[in-house]
Amino acid sequence: MSAASSPATGAPADAPPAAAQPLGRAAQLGYGLGDLASNLTWTTLTAFLLFFYTDVAGLAAAAAGTVLLLGRIADAVIDPLVGLAVDRTRSRFGRARPYLIFGSPVLAAAFALAFTSVGSGTTAAVWAGVTFVAVGISHSLVNVPYGAMLPMLTSDNDTRLKMSGYRFVGASLGLIAVSVAVMPLVGLLGAGDLGRGFTGMAVVFGVAGTLLYWAVAALCRERVAPQAPGEDTATGHAVKALFGNRHWLGVCLSSLAAFVRLGVITAGAVYYARDVLHDTWATTYILLAFSLSALAGSLVTPWVLRRTGKRRGIVLGLVATAVLYALLFPLHDSPAAFLAVFLVANLLGGFGLVAAPALVSDTVDHHEGVTGRRDEGLLYAGYSFATKVGTALGGTFFAWALAWGGYHADEVSAGASTAIEWAFVGLPLVLCLVQAACMALYDLERPAPSPTA
Repeated sequence: MSAASSPATGAPADAPPAAAQPLGRAAQLGYGLGDLASNLTWTTLTAFLLFFYTDVAGLAAAAAGTVLLLGRIADAVIDPLVGLAVDRTRSRFGRARPYLIFGSPVLAAAFALAFTSVGSGTTAAVWAGVTFVAVGISHSLVNVPYGAMLPMLTSDNDTRLKMSGYRFVGASLGLIAVSVAVMPLVGLLGAGDLGRGFTGMAVVFGVAGTLLYWAVAALCRERVAPQAPGEDTATGHAVKALFGNRHWLGVCLSSLAAFVRLGVITAGAVYYARDVLHDTWATTYILLAFSLSALAGSLVTPWVLRRTGKRRGIVLGLVATAVLYALLFPLHDSPAAFLAVFLVANLLGGFGLVAAPALVSDTVDHHEGVTGRRDEGLLYAGYSFATKVGTALGGTFFAWALAWGGYHADEVSAGASTAIEWAFVGLPLVLCLVQAACMALYDLERPAPSPTA
């Protein structure tokens, strides 16, 4: 005789919840493709848009930095709205998947426009601001739902940590693709015209990103039940509950510092390579070393943090990274030694970046246990907001350092080179210590509390 079935799902009544059942390897690995797609656009923006503004579109360094900051803050405000929309979305495609399916082509188009130069002076600055906000909003419409999917796919903590690792493998592959392919594509497609080359590169990466997001939507199906329609979904209550979650605040603040550091490194690599190491091709080596550190980190982080505990392992890695960054100052005359120490430093300092999606998922479970609400979209949107503002601040701080050092694209002075070195090496050192301090707020190594009645 067959077992009785649940009227809601059709599954046997004594079967474990779908979210507690093993998640297929295809879905686990497929989820990582989303960060590969994301980094084809995101990392290209953070690594090359400032350079595009100053050396192709002709914007002054201070103006370019201000565009990056104001534009990123403006589009980051959209993240909580997208998160609220995800939490309230009910469709035959699920809650998060519709945004990946229909939003990714919009992101591709906006990305190509951001790397298109129009006019000069005020016209160029206005165009840069409008297109940068457009690509940021488009990125929110895809990336916030993508990130919010993880706690919808499985409730198993070990699987989430592994999937965070797979996600960072995708991010690392995206970083590698950007490191080795952007400038060759610009040269190939532009045939000597940098403006045309950057636009062509953006079209290629945008199309590739769209196809990858569609693959995620095909492979990953949501399995954790959404909040019931009858439960309180008022925005005010959701936001109030959000700021009572100190663990979530710790993850977001730590991620803010981490992405300021990431923004400094990606925006500053091309300048540090050319004007401190005096080797333009070193840009590729620096970004490749950073990418390899991220790839290695995505593989070892779950293993390390299962043994040390998440918070302790992340903090120890950050302290070690700060020490290694201090050693980078005298190594600018030894590029090979610089790259080796840089790689190890970012491997150890990347534990928090790799684990962040799993940490956010932990805060979702804690949030439900304390408040009875899951609010995956809103909680992930707060993390996404921190990453966007952090990246913007990193690029902006670096641009302002260029202005402070008197940077001019046609002739780089000794003062500008010194400013570049201190921004590229000294600022990340300080940010590692800030990030470690923020992790003190996170303490979810123990099981989440039982849901309230």
